[in-house]
Amino acid sequence: MPAPATGRVRATLREALTGATLVGAILVAVVLIMVVAAPLVAIHDPVQQDVTHRLAAPVFMPGGTWRHPLGTDGLGRDLWARMVYGLRTSLLISVPAVAVAAALGVLIGIAAGYFGGIVNAILMRVTDVQMAFPFIILGITLLSVYSPGPVVLIVVLSLSAWPVYARIIRSIALVDAGSEYVLAARAMGASHWRIITRYLLRNVAISMLILSTLDVAAVIILEALLSFLGLGIQPPGMSLGTVMADGKDYLSTGIWWITTMPGVLILITLLGLNLLGDGLQGTFDPRLRRT
Repeated sequence: MPAPATGRVRATLREALTGATLVGAILVAVVLIMVVAAPLVAIHDPVQQDVTHRLAAPVFMPGGTWRHPLGTDGLGRDLWARMVYGLRTSLLISVPAVAVAAALGVLIGIAAGYFGGIVNAILMRVTDVQMAFPFIILGITLLSVYSPGPVVLIVVLSLSAWPVYARIIRSIALVDAGSEYVLAARAMGASHWRIITRYLLRNVAISMLILSTLDVAAVIILEALLSFLGLGIQPPGMSLGTVMADGKDYLSTGIWWITTMPGVLILITLLGLNLLGDGLQGTFDPRLRRT
């Protein structure tokens, strides 16, 4: 007898979570634990100042102590605590931004691919215009007009990401719209709404989830860039970009860890997300490509 659907999914996951994909899953799990358990992991209050230990070196450098394992910034705030809470903020902005972008892109992509004709032409031209507009200019313009904050950042980042979803989901919907099961559903009198929700959305769900995993990594970089430039999270709030920006004035004096350590945490997070996303893509949806 064939295995139940849940059994097949578990077997596929066990097959997928090997090698590099398993490494990515472990890294992502560690990052999520850090974010969820930030008050326990951080050790110190990230905004508490200790001027007697300002610019303290990390524990692996001469003069470093376990009191501040990764050192402190110019105000004596513990760098590890600020990185943990900065990572939490970065993810709390990046994940909703990707979710909004995915929802908008999937709706536009399915509408363009399923209905075709003038609908497809209009929606794809709008998508082309959005893709051609440089993100950094869009971000600077909107964040200069509106006060920077989490909600505004989510909107700006989602505007930069949705065209990718629209393009990829449209290509999938174009193929599925002409498939036999969709033609059969139309012949039986099924409405457009029923075909889209019952068949097309179900078929693009895996592609959307895999692409979202990969996109979170890209959006984290964009959020960090905006915050580093002073256009993102504002003090006393913190993200990985603002923590990196706190140390840029000390680089010339040889104090590199304030800027470098948050960058290493970003690198680890991106590595985990990309390894996991690529592995799941190869297992569940090899037809999904960004090119």
